[in-house]
Amino acid sequence: MRLIQYILICFLGLGLCANAQTKNPDNTLLWEISGNSLTKPSYIFGTYHFADKGFVDTMKVVNEKLAAADMVVGELIINKEMAVKLMPYMILKNNSLDKILSPTEYKMVDDYLSTLGQYKLKMFNMFSPMALQAFIIQMTAPKTFTDTNPAIDQYFQDYGNANNKEVIGLETIEEQGQILFGSSIERQKQMLVNYVKEEKKNKIASEKLYKDYISQNLKATEKTFTKLDGFTPEEADRLLKNRNIKWIEKLPTLMQNKSLFIAVGAGHLVGKDGLIKRLRAQGYTVKPVSTN
Repeated sequence: MRLIQYILICFLGLGLCANAQTKNPDNTLLWEISGNSLTKPSYIFGTYHFADKGFVDTMKVVNEKLAAADMVVGELIINKEMAVKLMPYMILKNNSLDKILSPTEYKMVDDYLSTLGQYKLKMFNMFSPMALQAFIIQMTAPKTFTDTNPAIDQYFQDYGNANNKEVIGLETIEEQGQILFGSSIERQKQMLVNYVKEEKKNKIASEKLYKDYISQNLKATEKTFTKLDGFTPEEADRLLKNRNIKWIEKLPTLMQNKSLFIAVGAGHLVGKDGLIKRLRAQGYTVKPVSTN
């Protein structure tokens, strides 16, 4: 179950000290949503799914807005049931990795897994290539959360539940499972093999993304998500743009008479198809809030 939860966190979309933030006022992870007949302002916070709650512990204003909110909104509800619901999307049906991968590819992936710890590819033989790739990302990406120090997405929802706030998800685990693991097996295989072949390049990229995040450099984050390496334009749209469109259809009703604290991956905030620009296009005033 722990492995499955790690794999899920890897994709929810794609901490040191917030004082590393640049002076650009737009370089902040927290944004206020007001106007357009809202009775209360709402707030949207961009998350990095491997950062722990310690990252926001130093941000007094973030915790104030969380405490004042009527509702906590995430990409999906994070609970124990999600692992069970996600399993069908991660498991191969009438197939296995040793049949999908060529002998050369199998050895390459197996050898790489051994560098990450006491792992052998046969341990993951029943998993889809994309599920295995998600596990590899989790094992190699910079991260600070632990079993006792939760990732910030989970922390926000745990806080909401503990303080009698309504907690909702913008999509279901079934919807996310189809988005993340719905590609053909052949395409999943291609992505896995390419990811392992380019593991050094991917490690550097993930470290830069993390550095940009903890410095709240949304301009740099936007550049990263403008062109997602390894994804076709259609796949990138499925991960970001299409989900943003669905979410933006739900948020106005939710915000109408309640103050929301919305926590979604930072990649969903930025760019021409990001939530900030889409909310503004609908007539809302969306302005940066300093977290210092």
